[in-house]
Amino acid sequence: MSESTTTIELDFLIIGAGPAGIQLGYFMKKAGCSHLILEAADRPGTFLEKYPRHGKLLSINKIHTGYTDRAAQLRYDWNSLLCDEDDMAMKDYSKDYFPSTEEYAKYTRDFAERFDLSIQYNTKVLSVKKADDGEQGYVIQDHHGTIYRVRCLIVAVGVQKPYVPAIPGIELAENYMDMSLDPEDFAGQKVLILGKGNSAFETANHLIAATRVTHLCSPNPIKMAWQTHFFGHLRAVNNDFLDTYILKGQNSVLDADVECIEKVGDEYHVQIRFTHAEDQRAILAYDRVLCCTGFQWDPSFFDADCQPDMACEDRLPAMTSGWESTNLPGVFYAGTITQIRDLKKTMSSVLHGFRFNTASLFNIVTERVLGTPWPRDCFEATPHNIAEKITEQVSSAAGLMHQPGFLGDCLVVNDETGQAEYFANLAVDYIQDSDFAKNSHYYIVTMEYGEFDGDLFNKDRAPDAAKGYDDAYLHPRIRRMCRGRMLAEHHISESLENDWRIGKHPGDLPLIRALDFKDQADPTQYQQTHRQELVKYLETQLAVGSPGIDEVPFGVSCSDDSMGNPTGDACGCSAAAFPTTNTPDGQSCPISRDA
Repeated sequence: MSESTTTIELDFLIIGAGPAGIQLGYFMKKAGCSHLILEAADRPGTFLEKYPRHGKLLSINKIHTGYTDRAAQLRYDWNSLLCDEDDMAMKDYSKDYFPSTEEYAKYTRDFAERFDLSIQYNTKVLSVKKADDGEQGYVIQDHHGTIYRVRCLIVAVGVQKPYVPAIPGIELAENYMDMSLDPEDFAGQKVLILGKGNSAFETANHLIAATRVTHLCSPNPIKMAWQTHFFGHLRAVNNDFLDTYILKGQNSVLDADVECIEKVGDEYHVQIRFTHAEDQRAILAYDRVLCCTGFQWDPSFFDADCQPDMACEDRLPAMTSGWESTNLPGVFYAGTITQIRDLKKTMSSVLHGFRFNTASLFNIVTERVLGTPWPRDCFEATPHNIAEKITEQVSSAAGLMHQPGFLGDCLVVNDETGQAEYFANLAVDYIQDSDFAKNSHYYIVTMEYGEFDGDLFNKDRAPDAAKGYDDAYLHPRIRRMCRGRMLAEHHISESLENDWRIGKHPGDLPLIRALDFKDQADPTQYQQTHRQELVKYLETQLAVGSPGIDEVPFGVSCSDDSMGNPTGDACGCSAAAFPTTNTPDGQSCPISRDA
């Protein structure tokens, strides 16, 4: 190292100025942390200037929600970053329900400028290595030769490398990242699109009027977002193509493995094996093959002796419940790469989910590095106080709604002092992996969908506020925990407006004027009925108090349901009550073949 080399020491270094990087940078700047964001481009959000390729976001921009408080508005505003300025919202950049990529890229640029974020542009990271001489932290070098010695590294560079399936002849296919966007280039042609995710259907819809025939192909059937509740599965806004398939418009959706692609004259001969037809094989001839199989993370800037563990067939980094590398302590991840933690289950792959992950990550890293206590609300632990706080959160907190069952709130009761501490916006499995789970009396509050089979649009429902556990739609779930084990739970039955507060509602006038529940004398008091059921549950649990250490030892699972859990779920330790959503190394990755 030359004497002229510049060395900068920081507590936190963030690589990448996409939405996650600038979101974390906002929290760091507000807290006065020693930090810097490095960005290879000359502006933030450049990935969003190009993707999705056809210029339209899939995240909604609902302007007229009826709510005036910003927290509740964010439930239906999926694009705005979290900040204290209510006017720094996507609705001021676009009135479209699905904004354009260009509009969102401008929003990210203005956000970074508005809050004067600490971003160093035109700076490419060349290497990341562990600190010398056994010191904690990392040494990062950029292409200018500057050295950064940091206590904590947060990687927020996204998945910018295309995922290319290992198919013989795949090099003959054109990739989603750089294929033509002009339908006339495909006029009269037979086109095969590899993949059945949103990028594949987005492309197919764009070509419908031009091609002679369009086929979409991957081994597994289509999964609709409205059925799985995962917003990365096929969205209705992209499914026009399905009409042309089902109603015989010359287009098809094939469930098949592509075994090889060969160039024969001016055509591409594609050999496929159908997955739902007893391995029937076929050779189909196309004029073009388009690869729309998704993206993967590129860890090449880590040094050879500092390579992070990978997961999902090496497409994403492996990480703990605190978004930390499983083998590099002090390296954390933010943004769409955090989807490995809830793969194809909730919304960490997209902004409206990972912005709340990022808020939680900020609390984790500042507690770890700076000793900053977790933010909390403290109050007297009475059933009515707790019920009021829980009801307010499940009726307004967007993180609970957008990350169902993945993010939750934690309420800790001190039975000796009679006080409660309420911690908002934590990953549920992080709660169970951390010191929170050492408490003998705590609650985990989430919003979750019910489990059911059959037609999503034809589900019978019991109008009984005491049977919320049978509801299929998104609703609050409150679990009573003791040293990592669930003792009891309560479901608040679903609400048409996702709001359970008494006397409150979106807009100047309420939509719901009466709702008749079983054994309810006055249907106009339906909100009180929800509250009464919650208070009844809390009264029972507070009366029980904290079991002795010998009664419920930490980390020991049980196989019975002694507390009479109404859903029939078994009691258990964190692994039983809250199964991890990580994809272990070596396990087949569900996004690898039909992204």
